[in-house]
Amino acid sequence: MKKLSVLFTILFLFTIILKAQTSKDSETNAEIVQAKYLKEDLDKLLAKNTIFPIEAFKNKIQGDVIVSITIDKNGNLDNLDLVSSANKIFSSSAIVAFDNVENEWSSCQVDGVPVSKTYLIVFRYRLYENALPPSDKKIAAKLVKKEKYKKALKYYNRLISDNQYDYEFFEMRSKVKEKLGDFDGALMDTEQASRLKNEIISLVNIEGLVKIRTVTKVERRTRY
Repeated sequence: MKKLSVLFTILFLFTIILKAQTSKDSETNAEIVQAKYLKEDLDKLLAKNTIFPIEAFKNKIQGDVIVSITIDKNGNLDNLDLVSSANKIFSSSAIVAFDNVENEWSSCQVDGVPVSKTYLIVFRYRLYENALPPSDKKIAAKLVKKEKYKKALKYYNRLISDNQYDYEFFEMRSKVKEKLGDFDGALMDTEQASRLKNEIISLVNIEGLVKIRTVTKVERRTRY
């Protein structure tokens, strides 16, 4: 009985994981299961092994790097290419992060058939002065909960302006727009969220803090 219970639990968890990775192609109605890194959380692994370049840190340079990878039908990392980089000093930092990524992947499947697919990985290098800013994502979520949709929309617009690759921002903004009666805008955001889910396999945030010291100049006067 215990073995049967354990088996049921494993199957139940596998079903949940599979549903989370499965989507429907809006044009072909095909069931798609995205490729997945099997060893650990890919976002965390890449973030842990990505260094903010000292030159960029000193010169207060930030920006995005986009890398493409291809996972073939056998679950092998086939290609690794640099698509774009805000600054060449970030390029090598992003590529080196893959040194610790092992060749253990599940392939993409379309209607149960393994296929080769190319994905994008986005590295976001950001610098902040003295402290990390308040989380606009949390503030927006609280505003939605309070049904203050117009204010929440401003926060989601700001989030998307800085990060156009996070599908969750588009999903949430879509819901806010729907509440405000902007159904066309909501549909556009839903479609964009779907595209990002399909194209981007990892979104890596690399944050650095710049300490700014304020020096107050005191003028000394000599009495005669």
